[in-house]
Amino acid sequence: MPAPAAVRRASPAEIADWDARILANPDGGHMVQSSAFAETKRIDGLEPVFLVIDAPTAEGTERIHALALEGRVSLGRYWYMPMGPTATEMGAVVEGLRAFARQQPGLLVVKIEPHLERSDARIAELRALGLEQSRDMQVMTHTVVLDLAQGEEALFASFSQMIRRQVRGAVKRGYRVERPEATQETFDRMHAMMLTVQGGKGMAGMRERAYYDRFWSAFAEAGTGRFYFGYDDDGDEPQAGIFVTTAGRTAVYKDGGSRPDRKINGGSALLLWTAMQDCIEEGALAFDLAGTPPSERADDETHPFYGLAQFKLRFGPITDFLPSFDLVLHPLRHRLWERVVRRVEWRIRKGPDTLR
Repeated sequence: MPAPAAVRRASPAEIADWDARILANPDGGHMVQSSAFAETKRIDGLEPVFLVIDAPTAEGTERIHALALEGRVSLGRYWYMPMGPTATEMGAVVEGLRAFARQQPGLLVVKIEPHLERSDARIAELRALGLEQSRDMQVMTHTVVLDLAQGEEALFASFSQMIRRQVRGAVKRGYRVERPEATQETFDRMHAMMLTVQGGKGMAGMRERAYYDRFWSAFAEAGTGRFYFGYDDDGDEPQAGIFVTTAGRTAVYKDGGSRPDRKINGGSALLLWTAMQDCIEEGALAFDLAGTPPSERADDETHPFYGLAQFKLRFGPITDFLPSFDLVLHPLRHRLWERVVRRVEWRIRKGPDTLR
């Protein structure tokens, strides 16, 4: 077992420069590790804890800037570390986190989810470190991730023939793409397009309107998120829209919507392709289409993401990442929470599902 990683809270100067620092993480940083995401999650009563982890490796030391979201339940406090921390040597990180977490009064459990591809060997490795496998917390645990580092030509060639034909056809027929400012009018238009799914109910898992306004505002103000609107006529009303985050080296297609009455096919594909081109130019390494069924359920029509996945799979295959794991600090209390209290508490008190 390697020496435990050194873990500490980030300094004010490090927090002020957080989004630049996560770029140097082993996984290149991701939307859910960013300052804007930390700010957004306050709406759920989760307080950000910014951590700096210095993990030993065979070549020296690698530094990880890790976001933990702190919540409270009746039996104690918990930390959730979305899609992190990710390290070359996870054993050192787990031991360092365990030692640091034990010094935090009232902390019941630390939920981690290293941003690594899922395999039986990796799951067994983390279990051997004393972690308890938990649930898939993020929709991006199963997703389509595109390699932007290969460049525009190779990336476009990797898409299905249908997507390539749609993009070329939309361009030829004059489909117009704009990048509107993050104003309240833009928010209203975007949300209205998102609600066109399922007879006005929106797609499965949609949050309340206030959450989206806060999310879009936080990322736009941080300079790590932008809208793309598509128009299939000369009017002022968009036919489709997407919101893309650019925090870290993985860009994320976070939200999307469209009006069902379209004059030009292929607009949604062209919007995504335009966003990918911008991200390649800015040096992003990957583009996450944010959510599909697990690869083994790709053909399961009962899965809530089945319909969306049929579109996303035309860009690339599903990647399955590791599930969450619980680093349990107080086994008896944690067992009581999992087996008894959790079900009762979440019926009585609404809140984020981070520790469910």
